[in-house]
Amino acid sequence: MKNLIIPAVNGIQKTQISLNTKKWWFSLSLLFYPLGIIKIWRVNGWLAAKLLYSIFGFVFFLVFSGYLGIVLFASFLSPLDRTVGIRSDKTVYNTEGNYSATFLKSGNETNGAYELVQVELEPNGGNDWHYHKTFREEFTVLEGQVKIGKNGQEILLNKGESAAADHEDMHFFKNARDQKSLLMVKTLPASGLEKTIRVAYGLINDGQLKNDMTKNPWHMALLLGYSETYLEGLPRWFQEPLINALAKIAQWRGEDRELYKYFR
Repeated sequence: MKNLIIPAVNGIQKTQISLNTKKWWFSLSLLFYPLGIIKIWRVNGWLAAKLLYSIFGFVFFLVFSGYLGIVLFASFLSPLDRTVGIRSDKTVYNTEGNYSATFLKSGNETNGAYELVQVELEPNGGNDWHYHKTFREEFTVLEGQVKIGKNGQEILLNKGESAAADHEDMHFFKNARDQKSLLMVKTLPASGLEKTIRVAYGLINDGQLKNDMTKNPWHMALLLGYSETYLEGLPRWFQEPLINALAKIAQWRGEDRELYKYFR
């Protein structure tokens, strides 16, 4: 009698294992849209689920495939060029806002060890939350008052006071008064800060950058890429490869040629 029961139990267990395996493979197939669309439409019923999966899965598949294609294509392109030529104009002006930036020490002069830039901030001007991947920024107020944000906290710096943001620290700086303030910014090691400022001011002066957006989207990708600037609110794993890839593609397309006059 026992011999008859044991095989029956084993058979039930094998059937259960087989069903669980099929469910697991079915669920896994849904992650791969072309395979998932075949699998789900072979199931009886589930019309609403089939329609939802077909529509939203297709949109997700297109976005993911496009993202993956951009990143993979860019991985074969030349690295982004963040260098600046030997320039005699140490001070550049933003004629729209009537303020300037002076490059006290360039990456060329320090062999890439650091950059030192003196920036005039317009009344209540500055930037929003962002972070950089590979360099540290040090801020010293030379005139006025500047608000520094760092990892969700904010501090107010007066003349002579300093603060720093390490690489990957989410941060911002803003003029805290309705008059100009003067801020010293040091990046360690030197990155693309000088190139970013020269290009941004040049585009503003030429009417090509307004409300934090360039008329040519490729130029926006280059600006973000030059300064390795990543924004708040987007997953880091998503935006870092994408911004770097778009900047490299813009360079490959020759979109940076229009910007040569600003930094060469």
